[in-house]
Amino acid sequence: MRVEITVRIEGREVGKVEETLTGAAAEFEEQTLRVQQRVGRIVLENGFNDIAHRTDHPECCGHSMQNRGVRCLTIQTVAGEVVIERNRYLCPKCGRYATPADASLCFGKHRISQPLAKRICQLATVEHWTRLEQMLADQHGVHVGHDEMLELVHEAGGEAERQRRSETDAFQAVPADQRIWPEPEQTPSRLYVSCDGIMYCTSQSEPDPQHPKRRRLIWQQMKVGCVYWQDAKENWHKRIIWGRESPEEFGAALFRLACRYGYRQAKEKIFAADGGDWCWDIQSRYFPDATGILDWYHASEHVWEAARALHPTSDAASDWANQALKQMRLRGGKGLTEWLRSEAVQVSPRKRKILMKLINYIEPRQWQTEYPRYRVHQWQIGSGMIESNAKQLVGVRLKGPGMHWTEKGALAMTALRAHDLNGNWHSFWKTLTIAV
Repeated sequence: MRVEITVRIEGREVGKVEETLTGAAAEFEEQTLRVQQRVGRIVLENGFNDIAHRTDHPECCGHSMQNRGVRCLTIQTVAGEVVIERNRYLCPKCGRYATPADASLCFGKHRISQPLAKRICQLATVEHWTRLEQMLADQHGVHVGHDEMLELVHEAGGEAERQRRSETDAFQAVPADQRIWPEPEQTPSRLYVSCDGIMYCTSQSEPDPQHPKRRRLIWQQMKVGCVYWQDAKENWHKRIIWGRESPEEFGAALFRLACRYGYRQAKEKIFAADGGDWCWDIQSRYFPDATGILDWYHASEHVWEAARALHPTSDAASDWANQALKQMRLRGGKGLTEWLRSEAVQVSPRKRKILMKLINYIEPRQWQTEYPRYRVHQWQIGSGMIESNAKQLVGVRLKGPGMHWTEKGALAMTALRAHDLNGNWHSFWKTLTIAV
């Protein structure tokens, strides 16, 4: 099949594409995509040159800059390379050169268009760096180097992290009695709030205590918060927040997020978490009016740990654990504690010590383990939502084999993934600007 395409802009012929398409369906489709790219390059080149010519004459040091002629610039786009002619200017007072058209044509200092930068960053949130170059070439027919893609992610994700931190810092700077809470975007009658931490490997190292002559990489925690609810059709919705700041600062950011989705208006407020003390410190500081629920599966792990320590055989351990969990399911943490105390008076000192360890864990958390009441209200008693989000946000991309991250890189990547998971990827990129 012989294809001939004449490209006209404003009635003027600016280019022609001629191609013979052959082969099976798959090959034919690939050839068609290449034709589209060739047409796209012609249109982009003309459009970008028009934008460059219409760019305002710049000023510097209070004076109009001198036009020092045209300079060519090659930009990588989603359609491939295009060549632009734009004016270069000189300040007669300070000697600074400027090419103002670059700000609207390029993503920051990179000779890459913003739509291409957007695609690179989205691919980077799901794919390992070692495969990213080839994947970009396979999907878009564009070649960008590893180092430049890394810089793109650091800059775009770094700006997302900077925006999040600036909002939190501005909020924290206002006295508590003068703070203005965000207007709710949603007003569900039941709202869940949760937080958790997930560890990832950093690029920092420390002496290995087991091998004095060696060093080991340091792992650190990324905090993850989530607000989630069901709509009238019982579909689940969620919004995620991330951070490396202190629990107090992170709690403030999580509370602002909850307010945006109707926390203060909700009739039923539930805070669900595992046994991490910092999570419950956030609950007591920012969500004291919410019902606290200790994750059922986390509490169950402690019961099973005791069961395996008490009984040498798996069958006996399973029987004992099922009895204990039945008590907790029907009577809550208080009922389980009473049952454990009655068990403790009948066993040896070694087993009594094991039972007391479990009692000392459950008893201070009785107010978080009223599972019969939670079932009556049909509340979720697990923190599976936050654990799943932590894995999606951090685990999937930051915890691959052999991966280790700088602080800047980890926060930038997590910020980009959060925008994608929160469903505001495109709106974030519409307003994103990076300094040239």
